[in-house]
Amino acid sequence: MLRILSLIILIGIFQRVEAQTSTLALADSLYSVGDFQKAIQVYEAQENILASVYQKIASAQNARGNLNAALVAYQQAIQQNSNLVVAKANYGKLLRRTFQYQKADSVYTDLIQQYPQNPDFYYQLGLIKQNLKDSEAYLYFEKSLKYDVSHQHALYQLASYYYSQKNFKKAEELTLRGLENNPRNIKMQLLSALNAYTQRNYSSALKHYEKIISLGYTSENVFEKLGMCYYQEGFVNPAIGAYLNALKLNSENASAHLYVGKLYLHRENLAKAEKHLLMALLLSKPKLDESYQSLGLTYKGKEDYKKAIYYFNLALEEEPNKMRSQFELAIAADNYYADLNTRLSYYELFVKKFKNHSGAQSFVELANRRIKDLKEEQHLSKKVD
Repeated sequence: MLRILSLIILIGIFQRVEAQTSTLALADSLYSVGDFQKAIQVYEAQENILASVYQKIASAQNARGNLNAALVAYQQAIQQNSNLVVAKANYGKLLRRTFQYQKADSVYTDLIQQYPQNPDFYYQLGLIKQNLKDSEAYLYFEKSLKYDVSHQHALYQLASYYYSQKNFKKAEELTLRGLENNPRNIKMQLLSALNAYTQRNYSSALKHYEKIISLGYTSENVFEKLGMCYYQEGFVNPAIGAYLNALKLNSENASAHLYVGKLYLHRENLAKAEKHLLMALLLSKPKLDESYQSLGLTYKGKEDYKKAIYYFNLALEEEPNKMRSQFELAIAADNYYADLNTRLSYYELFVKKFKNHSGAQSFVELANRRIKDLKEEQHLSKKVD
């Protein structure tokens, strides 16, 4: 009888384990096709959630962008099983992503103590030290490269550090090492190009920028620097093409207009030279109206209405339809002048200019209210007289 009872219990345990295994397989399948929410629901429905399952929940929450929930799940996994190295590493990365740098520092410091030859742990700790503004963060990237000489991310970070320190030779050495292993690394190509460009080695920079574009990466900055490289190397037509490509991405790039104008002038295409040089001049001119208006508001705040009137008038000379300056001018004049007709004229001018302006209705209402008040004052003053 006892043997039969034991057998029944074993069968029950086996069936429960089998059912749990089947459920986990379903959750894993949902996770693999990107249905993270349903996968999490199935994982969390387990009777006793194992550390490995909490790790999967954390990964799914992270994939959904629910970073706080992912952090909690990683903590639960690690509390159950402190030997889950991958969970610890991912937990540390997530702490860094959520700006919890001190906690992330502690996690990776512990991991390095356990695994002192793991290159990625040194790299991750280097990133954390950078966030903590540690001037010796670069040493962790060097340590990473000690154990993995071709670690692309560590090479890039260390090269960036030496570039920032103006150690261009060391930066070049590191970027070239990285590109030997992965010539399609856009970030490394960009840094290598910039390193050469900064030293005015336009021939070398040119090759890198051409390679970057051939890899499918384009940006205003890349086209502009490519244009300068062509320009410095005497390739006029390619330089024009590069600057025009930069202008396609940002038509208000004054520098690109200037250089393409100069290049058209070199080609004696005077009409196009004029067009681009005038645009460069227009775009380079500072927007004084904003500065004048801000000064006017400053003096208005100090109750120096004479100076406020002066600067609001300057703003309107630069931009006659500047609504805020026109309205503030009326207020400053209202406070400065004693004569009612003068004060009234400023508000009437504002209403005349902006009464049909869709964005000025609230200001027009205020101006009309003040006009009404001033006219009542005029009427009362006439009665007194």
